[in-house]
Amino acid sequence: MYTVPPQGNITTTEFYSTALDRLTILRAIYNNGIKYNRGSELYHKSVMSEIKIRLPLRPNVLEETDNNAKTKTEERRKDHISHFLLRLAYCRTEEARKWFCDCEKELFRLRLEEHREEVSQFLVHNSLKFEEVTENEVADKEQLIRDSSQIYSNREKIMVYKVPFVEALELVKHRRVYVERGMAYVPHTELVSILTGMFRTQLSKSLIKCARSLPAVSDDERIMSILNELTTAYNGDDFSNTKLEGQVSVAQLPAVSKTSFPPCMRNIHEVFSEQHHIKHGARLQYCLFLKGMGLSMEDVRTYFRQEFCKKMDAETYGKSGHDYMVRHLFGKEGKRSDKTPYGCMKIITGSGPSSGDCHGCPFKHMDADNLERKLNAWKIPKIQIREILGLVAGQHYQIACSKYYEVTHNKGDAGFGLNHPNQYFLESQQALGNKVNVGKQGYQSSQSSSIQGSQPVSQSVSPPVSQSVSQPVSQSVVSACE
Repeated sequence: MYTVPPQGNITTTEFYSTALDRLTILRAIYNNGIKYNRGSELYHKSVMSEIKIRLPLRPNVLEETDNNAKTKTEERRKDHISHFLLRLAYCRTEEARKWFCDCEKELFRLRLEEHREEVSQFLVHNSLKFEEVTENEVADKEQLIRDSSQIYSNREKIMVYKVPFVEALELVKHRRVYVERGMAYVPHTELVSILTGMFRTQLSKSLIKCARSLPAVSDDERIMSILNELTTAYNGDDFSNTKLEGQVSVAQLPAVSKTSFPPCMRNIHEVFSEQHHIKHGARLQYCLFLKGMGLSMEDVRTYFRQEFCKKMDAETYGKSGHDYMVRHLFGKEGKRSDKTPYGCMKIITGSGPSSGDCHGCPFKHMDADNLERKLNAWKIPKIQIREILGLVAGQHYQIACSKYYEVTHNKGDAGFGLNHPNQYFLESQQALGNKVNVGKQGYQSSQSSSIQGSQPVSQSVSPPVSQSVSQPVSQSVVSACE
């Protein structure tokens, strides 16, 4: 139930990568929960595949060997630490707390469902003293309990717990439990629902307490920089070395923008082509996207110069700093660090466009009327526009973008979890029959992936801080997590 925060030593690299693995799972739960019915086989298969890869937990019923014991200890340590780190990252706003609670509750439920044989042991370990109904009382009420809980096989010997009905509201709501004198008679098989509700209530209270205690760690720049990064983190390929075989030339951009650009980049491209000017936020977002597509620095410099100089002379352009910005983003100026293209979360949660700007995510930052007009201009059918607007109203921006992909590519299912504009571009290119390579790592697109909705696994993860030395977790961090 995550009641005691972890203590010990951890490097900043492990701090970040551990939290990022759990965050990937929570996002998979959220995205697949919208895409599929949560009780469906497709949903269960997609989410459980992520859990088993990134955050497995071996059951205690396995034969105890030295290797099993060591592996279980490591798995539980990672699970414990990652949960509390994300508490710190997602406790700061009501919206973030609600999202984190919902996803963690679902992760908790899935694990309990997967290891039902350990529920009794879980109760003992967490000091949850549910009153077990005596055999005589079960015998007296057995048929009522079986009928209410839909247990039809008389061969099963049922173990029943007596629980205050207010702790079994989910079961009461669906009429899956027998209630008498304020007490719910819950079969052992239905305890998962009770425990999940208790877990969410406890976590919700803990997050509010955590938010109040967060100032205790606000002076630690290493920790705060990582926590800030986690809320917008993208953990797939960084697309810094993406190359399309045969290259994409500047001359091809008008055509490619209509077939393979995600809406955020298509919008910027159209504004740039029509007005021959885009502001700083759009320049950053678009330049890095073009870099991720495989355009060289000289290609981008030439493209920017040609467009801007349709509205200003060459001398004014030279003094504007636009050319310097391109060289800087390609790592040729300033600190000479190679900048990576923005992922969806960074674009969605970043500062929105002001008047005259065109950066950001259209699904997040455009009002419904302007978004509808834009989709109409892009010849999206009205039925699909209504569906997209419905997803936007529910704040499911990435799912809305996936729906746009499905409509524009005549696909019933995108077949991948959308997390990056360059990922969209590459998936589109493959869907249109173009071969794709991604840097040294290679990009596993949905066309070749065997698991629907899986995300590319990053080969290496580095925290957004320069040092990664082992240091004890301070008492202030532990206190904030409680």
